[in-house]
This record gives sequence, structure tokens and C-alpha cells, in this order.
Amino acid sequence: MKQVLSLFVFIALALSSCQSEPSGGLLDARAFSEKSKTTKDAVILDVRTAEEFSSGYIDKAVNIDFYNPSFQSEVSKLDKSRTYFVYCEAGGRSASAAEWMRKEGFTKVFDLDGGISSWKDNKLPLVQ
Repeated sequence: MKQVLSLFVFIALALSSCQSEPSGGLLDARAFSEKSKTTKDAVILDVRTAEEFSSGYIDKAVNIDFYNPSFQSEVSKLDKSRTYFVYCEAGGRSASAAEWMRKEGFTKVFDLDGGISSWKDNKLPLVQ
């Protein structure tokens, strides 16, 4: 019995030390910035309108308007194996977009908490 218990404890410890990093979630502006820069296959997805996008965006962002009727079909064409960093103005649209993407089989989706407003509050750079 003692050997079985020891084996169980060993397996539990081994498995807990092998946990992989999260495959998505909500990131604050600084974490979003750092992680998007250090992730090899990162795609920064701006889901604001074209007008909002033209007022300033995160470097290398791709703009697909969440309100556009073709949003889902455009996003469906994206490579699901890549890592997506999604943002909008304040966080509402990007949260909805990220949730939809996960339901559609995108496995690595991060959302900017507070949107680009939070990005600006943290004085992070924008492309004008």
C-alpha cells in the first residue's frame, strides 16, 4: 500500500511540474506587449473599425472589423495554429472575438485587458 501511495505522489508531482503555459486568456497591456513581441508565430489582431484603426494601432496589427458582417468568414481563413493577440478600443469586442475564435478551434488566443485605451494609459507605442 505504501508503494502505491508513493507511486501516486510521484506521478502527481511529475505531472504538475510538466504543465504547459496557458494557451490564451486576458493579458494586461505590458504583458500583452511583451508576449506578442516574444512569441514566434504571433499575429496581432485589431478588431476595431477602419476609422478607429487609422487613428493609431499597435505595430504589425492586422485590422479585421468585428462589426463587419464578413468578420467571422475573414477570421475563419486565418491559420489556427498561430498565436493571436486580439484587441479593440476598451476590451468588449476583443473579448467577444477571442471567445468566438476559441469556439472555432483557435487554441492560442490572448486578449488585451482594457483594449487600446489601457495600452495608451501605459504609454506604450502606437503607429500613427
